[in-house]
Amino acid sequence: MKKFLLSTLAVACAATMSAASYTVFDISNPSNWTGGANGYETSVTVNGKSFTLKTMKDVSTTDLISPVANTYAWRVYKGSKLSIESSAVSMKQIVITYDTFNDGQYVGEGVLSSGWSGTVNTDEASYTCVSSGLNSFEMQAQAKQLRITTIVVSDEEGEDPGQGGGDDPVLPDGVIYENAFDSNLDGWVKINDESLSDFSGWKINQNNPKCAICNSYYGGENHAANAKMEYTFDLKDYTDCKLSVEQAFGYDFPTSQVDNYRLYVKSGNATDYLTFAVFPEVPESGNWSKSFALNEFDLSEYDGSTITIGFEYATDGSKSRAWELKNFKLEGTKAGVGVAEVATDSNVEAVYYNLQGVRVENPANGLYIVVKGSKVSKVIF
Repeated sequence: MKKFLLSTLAVACAATMSAASYTVFDISNPSNWTGGANGYETSVTVNGKSFTLKTMKDVSTTDLISPVANTYAWRVYKGSKLSIESSAVSMKQIVITYDTFNDGQYVGEGVLSSGWSGTVNTDEASYTCVSSGLNSFEMQAQAKQLRITTIVVSDEEGEDPGQGGGDDPVLPDGVIYENAFDSNLDGWVKINDESLSDFSGWKINQNNPKCAICNSYYGGENHAANAKMEYTFDLKDYTDCKLSVEQAFGYDFPTSQVDNYRLYVKSGNATDYLTFAVFPEVPESGNWSKSFALNEFDLSEYDGSTITIGFEYATDGSKSRAWELKNFKLEGTKAGVGVAEVATDSNVEAVYYNLQGVRVENPANGLYIVVKGSKVSKVIF
């Protein structure tokens, strides 16, 4: 059902979803830069569109280094500037993501050129800058050094930099929800025990590997923490449900299930803790797992229920611990009537779904897909 639903939506909305996004900088492939201590410059072409990026010393007291000289991020020192110019693209949104080193110390806003405004999301380590549509952008790091990992330009405000613009993604048959955890934690609710520390909890690691990470080492110290992130799913119309997710670790390398890293499922008033069976090999050297280990869970006992799936990170602060997750996928077999079989009578009751194709009984505060008879459309509450 879901595949038909989203495919129909994509056709219906194609004419209004022509905006495009352009990744003009990525620290993992930063292009070639020329220049010296007072400034560097590069030109990039993305999907046939050309952009010029510059970094300028300006009033910084620190000589610049090339953006390719640092493995982890492009360092925009306090007082220095960066600029983006393109005669080919009317830029309406620029999303800058930052290195989260030292618990986000280098995440922040800058002074923007005329016509631009910006909002920082510390949880996602991103800075979203918008305009009415300009061919140039400039930002000065004024309060502190900023360390940039990616820059995504869009010709339309509201584009998701993780999707590259265009139509809503169509999930494969049998997939209820999936998130690679490489760009966002949209929809996941974070729950942190603030009595233990001022720890910010789960976030997206902007360095390689890009994944969801929880690590309560910051400010040069280990901190006690209990941090959860969870997501609620309606499985009312699904059978044979199952979950898969990959995990890795830093500093601490369990080889079997421990209470510091737990997966749970809440159904009604009950909370069930599931057991991870597969763990990455303990590295011979280094502080991080060399690979991720895939774990699969049979969730068929929750078929037809509304459940909340959560990940809980807990530590007493006596040692460094880090937990990394990627490629979360919830699957199931759709039962009952498909969208193609829904009655077309104009008086039929509207049915709402979120953008993952999961039915929502009482939609509020967001963008939804509405199905009424044979008609499929989007609606904002």
